This record gives sequence, C-alpha cells and structure tokens, in this order.
Amino acid sequence: MTRLLLDRREALAVGSAALAGLVLGATGVFAKATRTIGSFKVTSLSDGHLSLPIDMLAPTAPEAERQAILAKAGIGGAQFKSPLNVTLIESANEKILVDVGSGARFMDTAGKLAEALEAASIDPASITKVVYTHAHPDHVWGTVDDFDELSFPNAAHLISEAEWNFWMAKDILTKLPKERHGFAVGAQRNLKAAKEQITTFKPGEDIVSGLRTIDTAGHTPGHISLELGDGKQQLVVLGDALTHPIISFAHPEWRPATDQEPDKAVATRKRLLDQLATTGATVLGYHLPAPGLGKVVREATGYRFVGL
Repeated sequence: MTRLLLDRREALAVGSAALAGLVLGATGVFAKATRTIGSFKVTSLSDGHLSLPIDMLAPTAPEAERQAILAKAGIGGAQFKSPLNVTLIESANEKILVDVGSGARFMDTAGKLAEALEAASIDPASITKVVYTHAHPDHVWGTVDDFDELSFPNAAHLISEAEWNFWMAKDILTKLPKERHGFAVGAQRNLKAAKEQITTFKPGEDIVSGLRTIDTAGHTPGHISLELGDGKQQLVVLGDALTHPIISFAHPEWRPATDQEPDKAVATRKRLLDQLATTGATVLGYHLPAPGLGKVVREATGYRFVGL
C-alpha cells in the first residue's frame, strides 16, 4: 500500500504539470472534471480499458468497407483497446455514479475505478446513488470488491426494470449463447449482493430533478442512457448506446458482436444520433476516446463524433 501511494503521488506530480485538469493515478487512470451543467458537476473517471478482438467491432459488415474504416481509425492487428469512462454526477446533496466499472474479476487492464476515485479524493462511502446503464461485466462487476462487500455501501442502486428482469430471470442461461453464460453469472452475483439497496425504474423517470433516464435498449434489453440538463445546457451519458468513435457514428447500421438485440440496437443508434445532432447536446460515452466527451455532427453519409 505504501508503494502504491508513493507511485500515485509521483504520477500526480507529473500529471499536474503536463495535463491541466487531469488527475492521474498510479497506473495512468484518470479523474477529470468535464462539465458543469446547471447545479451539477460532471466528472469522467477511468476504469482502465478493455483489450478486445478486432472482429467484435462489426463482424457482419462488408469486409472491404470494414477494413477501410479500421484503417481510418488506426486500428490494426488482432485486438483493439476500448476505453472505460465512468461518469460521476455531483450536486449539493448527491454524488451519483453512472456504472461501477469492471471490478477485479474481468480483465487485468480494467477495474481501476477505485484508484481513479482516490486520485479525485472521492470517498466511495460518500456515493449516494449508483445508476446502472446495463449489466454487462465492465459496467456492473465493480459492484462488489475483492471480499464481495459492496464497493459503495451507502448508495442506493438503481437499474431499469427491464434490465433487472432480464438478468435475474431463472432461465437466463437459455436466453444467451454459451460464451455469454459467465456474463449472466457475474451479473447475478453482483446484483444480488446489492439487492437490499436496489430500486428499479422505467425509462423516462428522473433519478433526481434534472437527471432523466432515456430508453436506449438494444445493446441489452433494458439498456438506458441519462439526460442531464437545465434548459440551456444538455449532456447525455450514453453508456453503450454508441460504443466506437467511428463505426457507431459513420455506420450505425453495422452490428457489433456485443449487441444482444442487434436490430433494436441499430434503430436506437439511428434515432439517438439524429436527436443528438439536432439538439447539439454534449455526450459522454463509456467506450469513446477518454474522457469520452464530445458532440455528434452530421455528415453527407452519416454522422461524426467530435471529441471535446
């Protein structure tokens, strides 16, 4: 522990000199305040990254087009890195964490949220609410720590009714391919641990005044995003509604391997992109380039993500 604290101080010293507004932890994960929306402060916290097979990006897309897009994105080789941006929303009375990262049991490159919180001087016990966009491992497995104790013991935990019902169903394994059975086991382990503190909601309901849930189902059956606004400014926390900074925007019709309901996910992406380009809302995406913040702009053949 002493060595970790020393490493963190050294990294903080380097980070503060090199990157204004960026707080670095020992392994390079960050906490960065990104926006103030009305009375809310929004901070992006790194949970590290995932290393994923490149074929997961768009396995059914025309090969020549897919290769051209990947080349444009600078992606080569067998794997690509997918950032993990956890959102913290603070007001005078609330500290709301949107998703909880991967925890220690998914990938070695992930599960860094606790360090990012420490770097930002955020006590996990001070978190008042946890809101899950969905229950995939990199969003929900951080619910418990290494000792299976709640990572955020004083927080109310909120999840959409459809998402809860899907993952907690007794016949869940019959609804998923065999390679996803571990996802279900992990979701149930983590959600059951927080059961006494879990409340379900339906899309359209407010988490608190000014923070509204929106239906972005498709990636999972009960996936939601969050819309934060004060009438003048608007920020949408996407979760996994848009997961890649080029493919999801230029080709929303392509189907990544991670979508559980591909047709619905395509419809959601198209609707969401049109809405975001029209309103000019800022977005914060879980897997978009760190810290995940940007805008959606229209192009002749689709849309483009512009990082901020």
